[in-house]
Amino acid sequence: MASAATVVCADVSVPASAAAAHPTTAVGPAGQRPRTVITTDMEQDDYDSLIRYLLYSDEFDTQGIVYSASVYHWAGDGKGTPFLSPNPRREYDTPQTSWRWTGDTIIQGLLGQYARVYRNLRAHDPGYPSPQELLSRTKLGNVDFEGEMSHDTAGSDLIKKLLLDNDPRPLYLQAWGGTNTIARALRSIHDQYAGTPQWQRVQDKVSAKAVIVASGFQDLTYTGYIAPNWPKLQVRDVSGGYGAWGYYFEGHSPVPPQWQYYFGADWTKKNILDVGPLGAQYFVWGDGRSTPGDPLDTFGDLNNPPKWLPARKKYDFLSEGDTVAFMNLIDTGLRSEPDPTWGGWGGRLVRQTATPNLWTSAPSDLGPDGTAIGSYGWTRWIPAAQNDFATRLKWSVTPPGQAVDHQPVVRALTGDASVRAGTTVTACGLAYDPDGGPVGLRWSQYQDAGTFPGAVTITGADRRCARAAIPAGARSGQTIHLVLTATDGGDTALTHYARVVLTVR
Repeated sequence: MASAATVVCADVSVPASAAAAHPTTAVGPAGQRPRTVITTDMEQDDYDSLIRYLLYSDEFDTQGIVYSASVYHWAGDGKGTPFLSPNPRREYDTPQTSWRWTGDTIIQGLLGQYARVYRNLRAHDPGYPSPQELLSRTKLGNVDFEGEMSHDTAGSDLIKKLLLDNDPRPLYLQAWGGTNTIARALRSIHDQYAGTPQWQRVQDKVSAKAVIVASGFQDLTYTGYIAPNWPKLQVRDVSGGYGAWGYYFEGHSPVPPQWQYYFGADWTKKNILDVGPLGAQYFVWGDGRSTPGDPLDTFGDLNNPPKWLPARKKYDFLSEGDTVAFMNLIDTGLRSEPDPTWGGWGGRLVRQTATPNLWTSAPSDLGPDGTAIGSYGWTRWIPAAQNDFATRLKWSVTPPGQAVDHQPVVRALTGDASVRAGTTVTACGLAYDPDGGPVGLRWSQYQDAGTFPGAVTITGADRRCARAAIPAGARSGQTIHLVLTATDGGDTALTHYARVVLTVR
């Protein structure tokens, strides 16, 4: 256990009093944070995901929150034009003039709740964006029909402008609904520059900058337009995480039984619903609430539960099906970006094709016993992610100057290094709790993230410095990922990480 006063490793010491100089979120100025835009149809699971996102908004440089359509939600054109989607996932069989539209004010309403707790959140990290800033970046995108990308909108214009600007950072375009507003922005760029001397340069620039992170393809604009016309642009389909964070949790979910507690009624009510204005807005089963357009019989009416789900209890977790779109952008210390194969709270990805440049969630990770477990790339992080979420809700109701838990600060003292097969290397790290409490340490190998296919023996795994034996059979160029996990002793145990990557030479 780390000392509450001083942590020493490899002749480096950090006093716990240094907490003020080391922000626990360690995100730095806005220019160093992941630059991102959310596009969303604002179904109930989007709403819950947005609550979590706002509590982590100090981690992101949020450039926009944009209403968009999907196969499940679209507004109609206001002229009574009938529409019948060609998508086999649609829920209607006859032409409709609108479908379960959730409206264009629901985001602004939630930002009003964020405004009520903003002062408290800012006391814990001055990087939280102001409600006014987020409100000014909330735009209406392409919402007329599912997959509609026929005209420019305020939302598509915003995305187009960001893609064409000179900020060199990646632009993570989150698709919580359909990709149609993103597709419209890309189409508008194509229409403006195709056939000009600038076209190739512009296409390469946009393809290198944009990263679409989709919690599923909820319209046909990816396959119909983006993939064939922008084949080098990176697209990540993270819908595999829906099994852990979506509507299918109990009875259908891959969440291990010992962790389902974090989605049950008791935990949810105590740690979310009863904790401040944002927590009170969180949709759960049986709460008698729904977003506009969402029927209660599908989303939480205990008197008339859907036949495709087992019995639920009031206050059980409902869904955060879009949370996986931003979890790897959170600075947990796992360094999940920019390489999606490294894995993190949002899962681990594998490349499916180079052209189009499509990535999908890895189907499994190795469990503690060395056997592959389906969806373990997400579910392995659930206790840490849920405890962290609960703590941020506590931040939202804790006035400045009052005690509340914060994440431990973790540093790897041993950087990424090249190693020889058959040798033993020492990896060192340090951690301290800015609140002055104890911190437990554990070194482990993240075998799935590395390219060396075997296990590595680690001695002193619970110490600041551990020794890893590099197998003699390791080949040049193969990588081994070592993760230092630090967990504090607070009421809600908080976890942060450091990663060391060893490359065999």
